[in-house]
Amino acid sequence: MEQTKKHFLKNMVGFSMTAWISFAIGFIASPIATRLFLPEELGKLNLFNTYATLLASVCYLGLDQAFVRFYREPPGRSTAAGMLTFCAATSVGFSLLSSAVLYLGWRGISVQVAGEMDRSIFLCLCLFSLCSVLFRYLSLCYRMEQNAKLYTIQGVLYVLVTKIAYLAVGFVKPQGKVAILALTALMGIFTFIFVLLQRRRFDIGFAMQVDKPFLKDMSGFAVPLIPMTLISWLNTSVSPILLRQLMDFSAIGIYTSALVLASTVNIIQTGFNTYWAPYVYENYQSGNKGRFFTVHRLMACALTLFGLGVTLLQGPVFLLLGPNYRSSVVFFPFLFLSPICYCLSETTGMGISIAKKTYWNTLIFLVSVLLNLGLCLLLIPVLGETGAALAAAAAAVAFLLLRTWIGEKYYKAIDNYRSLACSIGLMLFASFGNWLLRSNTLARYALLSGTLVLACILFRGEIATLWRTALQVLREGQKVLRHRPGPSSGQNRPRHGEEEP
Repeated sequence: MEQTKKHFLKNMVGFSMTAWISFAIGFIASPIATRLFLPEELGKLNLFNTYATLLASVCYLGLDQAFVRFYREPPGRSTAAGMLTFCAATSVGFSLLSSAVLYLGWRGISVQVAGEMDRSIFLCLCLFSLCSVLFRYLSLCYRMEQNAKLYTIQGVLYVLVTKIAYLAVGFVKPQGKVAILALTALMGIFTFIFVLLQRRRFDIGFAMQVDKPFLKDMSGFAVPLIPMTLISWLNTSVSPILLRQLMDFSAIGIYTSALVLASTVNIIQTGFNTYWAPYVYENYQSGNKGRFFTVHRLMACALTLFGLGVTLLQGPVFLLLGPNYRSSVVFFPFLFLSPICYCLSETTGMGISIAKKTYWNTLIFLVSVLLNLGLCLLLIPVLGETGAALAAAAAAVAFLLLRTWIGEKYYKAIDNYRSLACSIGLMLFASFGNWLLRSNTLARYALLSGTLVLACILFRGEIATLWRTALQVLREGQKVLRHRPGPSSGQNRPRHGEEEP
């Protein structure tokens, strides 16, 4: 049992490292990019990534998730290699087909993406999305084999390649179009190398394994995921798309630069979800809900303190960005609120997954997207980028409340709503205060400091628990190091036939 726990924790940390290292690289690259590129040019690059992500997400056809689901138990006569080949070939084929169809409107697409009628922009969009599809399946191989080392190396190399591509261009010719061309070229080379390295994982004769049971199971699992994929993409991309329609590329650049800093919470969410989902499915029937209640309160406390702390220190943080981007300090807390809500919903809405009523997640996401869309159309013409951030925050809060309400109907995961109300209320208060007092620095910092102090008072019990837990972890780690037998000492070595404790 102990060895199983250690194995799980090792994999959890290993697979989380990619997200942490990737964020660190992005956090370092962002200040450099904001000093090399004007907001308009950086906006073009970010919008290109947005649409490339959409095209790739559609081309997966949900088969990437089906590959993960059936990797250990392939349906029909298939094998893991046969499944990989089928899924990758189908997604690549659909990607090529989609590119051929979209070519009919390449002029409008290139204008939407980069503000100019250029065939090369459209071709880069198609090629980049195709490479993303291939890279997705190749990275899944390492993940399903539980090879955290190679998974991390591949993921970090991907981030390095994509960041180096446009930063290198920025030092020579800081233009969005040139950065897009360089980014696509390096992505193509990078993907080609990894396809060659992993070519033995594919099964050329997979066609013989495609039978009716195989197609039924794969399509039955994958097809319902397609709408969810599109809705999830819209939920995160509606703001930059509408900023393009209602304002300009400069607004996109300013907005997305702040979004990069706000994504710090996503790293916490990634690490938490790696552990949380398996833990929930393993323990929800035990009858001991006290642990679930505790985790929710501690997460609400940690996320609130983290959010308020970053909001209070946002001034020094935004000095990292170029002077053309620092206006985003006004609406930054609203962007920070969104990932906090999504992370909290993992502790409050788990009843939906436990009850296997996952269609509720699709409906909740749809409501959130429609609310985000409506508020963006209403607020962006009046408030600009701040309006987009307000819309995103409102949609996130609605998502959290709806998911909590429905999830609690199937499985009671929280004992009361005090922690949830405090977290949302304090973050909203700080966000609106930061915005309304933007012209009075002293009053703004006084309000943010007071809000942080109030949070410490309201969450004093949870803070004490977090502190005791941290000290306990440190003490246990010291014990392990202190009593670890050396290579020349046989005092604590197990006798022959015994296992290590």
